[in-house]
Amino acid sequence: MAQFMEKMLNAQFSRRQFLKGSAAATAAVAGLSLAGCGDSTLNESTAESTKAPESTKAPETTAPVEHSPIINPEEGGTWVSAACWHNCAGRCVNKVMVKDGMVVRQKTDDNHEDSWEYQQQRACVRGRAQQQQCFGNDRLKYPMKRKNWQPGGGDKTNGHLRGVDEWERITWDEAFKYVADEIKRVYAAYGPGSCMARTGDCSKHILALMGGYTSYADTTSYGTYCLNVNKLGLPAYDLNKANDRMDLKNSDTIVFYGGNPAWASAGSRTWNFMQAKKSGKTQFVVVGPSFNATASTFDAKWIRVRPGTDTAFLLGVAYEMLALDKEKGGIVDWDFLNKYTVGFDKDHMPEGAKLNENFQDYVLGKYDEIPKTAEWASKICGTPVEDIKWYANEMRKDKAVSILHSYAHARNRNAEDIPQLFMTIGCMGGHYGKSGHSCGAMYASAAGNSGPNLVKAGGAGLPAAPGNACDLRLNGPTMWQSILTGKANNNADYYSAKYNAADIRDVNVKMMYWDGDARLQTSPDLTNGIKVMRQLEFVCTNAQFLTTQAKYADIVMPVTTLWERVGGFLTGNRESLFVWTKVTEPLYEAKDDVDICRGILKAMGMEEEADKLWPISKEQQFYNQIAGCTVINEAGDAYETLVTITQADIDEMGVEGKPQEGKISLKQFLADGCYTVPRKEGDNYGFIGYKDFIDDPEGHPLSSDSGKFEIYNDWKADILNSMGYSPAGTFKPYPTYTVAPEGYETTFKDGIIGGEPSEYPFLCYNPHYLRRSHSVFDNCPWLRETWPNPVFLNKADAEAKGIKTGDTVKVYNAHGAILRTASLTNIIMPGCVGVPHGSWLNYDDKNQVDRGGADNVLCGPVISGMGVTGYNNYNCNFELYDGEPLAPDVENTMTQITL
Repeated sequence: MAQFMEKMLNAQFSRRQFLKGSAAATAAVAGLSLAGCGDSTLNESTAESTKAPESTKAPETTAPVEHSPIINPEEGGTWVSAACWHNCAGRCVNKVMVKDGMVVRQKTDDNHEDSWEYQQQRACVRGRAQQQQCFGNDRLKYPMKRKNWQPGGGDKTNGHLRGVDEWERITWDEAFKYVADEIKRVYAAYGPGSCMARTGDCSKHILALMGGYTSYADTTSYGTYCLNVNKLGLPAYDLNKANDRMDLKNSDTIVFYGGNPAWASAGSRTWNFMQAKKSGKTQFVVVGPSFNATASTFDAKWIRVRPGTDTAFLLGVAYEMLALDKEKGGIVDWDFLNKYTVGFDKDHMPEGAKLNENFQDYVLGKYDEIPKTAEWASKICGTPVEDIKWYANEMRKDKAVSILHSYAHARNRNAEDIPQLFMTIGCMGGHYGKSGHSCGAMYASAAGNSGPNLVKAGGAGLPAAPGNACDLRLNGPTMWQSILTGKANNNADYYSAKYNAADIRDVNVKMMYWDGDARLQTSPDLTNGIKVMRQLEFVCTNAQFLTTQAKYADIVMPVTTLWERVGGFLTGNRESLFVWTKVTEPLYEAKDDVDICRGILKAMGMEEEADKLWPISKEQQFYNQIAGCTVINEAGDAYETLVTITQADIDEMGVEGKPQEGKISLKQFLADGCYTVPRKEGDNYGFIGYKDFIDDPEGHPLSSDSGKFEIYNDWKADILNSMGYSPAGTFKPYPTYTVAPEGYETTFKDGIIGGEPSEYPFLCYNPHYLRRSHSVFDNCPWLRETWPNPVFLNKADAEAKGIKTGDTVKVYNAHGAILRTASLTNIIMPGCVGVPHGSWLNYDDKNQVDRGGADNVLCGPVISGMGVTGYNNYNCNFELYDGEPLAPDVENTMTQITL
């Protein structure tokens, strides 16, 4: 492979050769692929597309082609700001060099010298492999129809062949007509709600105009923080209320709880925390089931906690904080609790409390005669008693502690009390509203840098999208079952006071329109998802590759990447705004989502409605966003115009607008791909979360009814108990420990800890993996080679089964089975199995096993509490596989359509 790469890196594609190039060559040198296709090439491709449709099987490859050498790849090239748009840490600066219509280099932010105060916004390995996503030979090139599907519903759909059928190439006009006719037929036969969709530009517009569609509600990334935590006094998802990055070095201790920012927030985010490490005074702590990359990076103390048992751990911490405070004092900040919280003890209950109980007495065991000691907690969470006591002491009020969480510990069944309990520990130590003290999320672009954005993009100037008149929303983890059974608990007002558990609705989904997300791949209960796909009357999707849901579609429409679009903006972090521009004209016959939507609406006789949705050009939309960009002034109290735009700029863009003065010229802004606000010590941009509330609690109350942090909250108990997913009365107004329907206790046969192991005696969790952003990039050869995507097994657990590193392992449970190569390690807790999140499905129907390692084959439709998607505490078993072993993922390249 290395020799092949060296050879190919000294080769050049012609535009014509690229379009006809081989899978092997293009996969290896995506960095030397086509950019900015000339009109002649596009016309040739278009002309070829008018040929009669052909049938094909996948995959197929051809031999490499020969290329002439590049003498100096950079001479005469132009750097272009390119999008890095995926749902990872918050996107980064991405630039590509285009020369003679080809991308020959890629780099990240180098607009200025890097410093702590004025940071470069550097891309991670995923962003640096972006070339392969745009120019990969597995891009879908033409509209396609599944060979054995015919319109009209009934037996003609041959739905049992979805996922295994052959494909026929069709024209765009044919694709638009097929989709338009099927939408009209399905709505006429079954009415609104018969089609399921969610967020994409096509589906949400077209189907809303048809009268509405069935959607779904899923806790996904945020887990139980999707509950309306405003009622507890927290911001939505507990986001953006920690301190900003300039304050990190003032912390004595920084806790990374339920997260791995070194991977999940790769790029510049880790640099925020590195400054605190360089101070030499900060202790780092990682809490979770493995000693992850973040723990290694910061030489952190590892507090071991089994997946899904964080409630027990934190209750044990609360008990030991009380015990230590009673023993020696100076641990619990009683002044903070008394002034800023309600419900911690009997003397500080909220007005009108329905229950004569409080958190402190529960922890001490006054209601159930079970004190929540470190010993009690350790039996459940697996954390050594001494580590629970150490952590309790570390949370004390006289230490400056930043307790920063991601959401892995909330993506568990029966984690509903986590947001309130995590907040409670922060309150017990008084770690809110002070320099060095913070408690909140370290998620994505806000990893180590909370506070209001200092620079913002303007609006595109489009009218509001039509609303969805259908109020049926299915629960994410059980939506496949709901479609199969035809019944569902309606989640139209998910997690709100309007929720009604008795609102059972009929479900009659006959069609899926997939665009805007990878729902089939990323939802639990994937094997039932396949069953649903095969029983529907029609499935269509917009896709860049033959993704999981594209494989199970009837009509597939190739959609452009952002590199093939006019330009736009992506959220950076609070100090940066990223702008991207076009790298290449649309490749092959790909169209963007808006043009696909317009084409379908025109085929439906609704061209006038399309014009109302998009009354201005894409260029005008981009201009409006640029002209509306603002940046904070030096005083930090108002926003000013960011971009200088001249009349010549307006004329060159071919748009309407007025010249304006700002801090950076339009040409420089677009060339840089980013604007970052320089920082310095003592500037006016610093942010200490909750400081306004701590300084003036009456003048700046929190979002809860009391205006304080609510450690006792009747609404929380009432809403969770009303949902009907757990037995009545399970939840209290304060945090308590409840046993999950699938979790650590169910690894034992009778649910009794320490008893006989059950059929599935291991806890499976799904760490995010640096090869992918969720499921995106999983088909990228460079990343597949670098990150092999094994299953992580505790060394002692695996060796007891005769398994060694490199063996093919079958991981299975009641919901399905996958194959992965074993990676034995001592940095994962015994009894735990780590299956990386997002691997693309490669399902073997005959043997009922997924050879791709998709995590959601194992994550089933078991729910409780608020119906959270429990990605991180389900049961499994594993064994040495006795069938054909897996080849390395890089040798099993993604399925390619060759026509």
